[in-house]
Amino acid sequence: MKIAIVGVGAVGGYFGALLQESGADVTLVARGRTLESLKSKGIRVKDANGERIVFVPAVAHVQDLQDVDVVMIATKALSGAVDPREMLRGLPEKAVVAITQNSVESAGIVAEILGQDRVWPGVIRGFFVHDGPAQVSYHGGPLSYTFGDTGELSQSFAQTLERAGIDGVLHPDILVDVWEKAMFVETFGGLGAFVEKQLGVLRTHFRASLEALMEEVAAVARATGVDLPRDSVERTIAFADRMPAESTSSMQRDIAAGIDSELEAQTGAIVRAARKAGVETPLHDLIYAGLRLKEED
Repeated sequence: MKIAIVGVGAVGGYFGALLQESGADVTLVARGRTLESLKSKGIRVKDANGERIVFVPAVAHVQDLQDVDVVMIATKALSGAVDPREMLRGLPEKAVVAITQNSVESAGIVAEILGQDRVWPGVIRGFFVHDGPAQVSYHGGPLSYTFGDTGELSQSFAQTLERAGIDGVLHPDILVDVWEKAMFVETFGGLGAFVEKQLGVLRTHFRASLEALMEEVAAVARATGVDLPRDSVERTIAFADRMPAESTSSMQRDIAAGIDSELEAQTGAIVRAARKAGVETPLHDLIYAGLRLKEED
């Protein structure tokens, strides 16, 4: 099996390094300083096993890939920053695209371009940090990729991930997991950026607001036809309670740093879906408006 990963940030870099170490046939697609660093210095990886350098083959464009089976899209979901048609231009005809982005809109956008049969909606779990060009670290939590398909290729891909130490999970109703992931990462990131606090503070001092935001996500998901289990919010808040207290989301860190963030792709996507479904989301509306104003300053 040949795998490519587009985007060598926190997730793409770490997954690429683990796959390479396991003997998988993996190629990274990067650009600029990251591509230069990959070719000259490799990826600097930090995790529980220590710090090390891993060299992974890298190219500049999707068009440079040959006979690839699965292409993981590991770029951040920066609305408007990257034209998805341009990013996928020249993709090998039989390649399947595995989505990792934290947005309830991403899989649908790619499916409109390639067709639903060539897209695997998916969910990444774990705390990964992009420390610089081709520099990544893993800070705990689950280490998994959950995606939606049951064919021979997907089973082979899941097994390849398992050999790399990554839980490859096939989900019978992947949109449930996509929305449950959004229920955690979008609310945690949005509220964290709004009050400028870490997860430990959010789940204590702002617990009522965090749960209310999760309830809004659940209401929107169900209104759009996603069959979320009744205990989704309860399980998600319990998951938040188990995560490191000092955790922050990448969206929160990007907003704090004044750089392009996933606000539109994460919180904006929930707000847009809510308006389309006729669901009221007052807390999301407040946070979305406030953070948009902060990004404009």
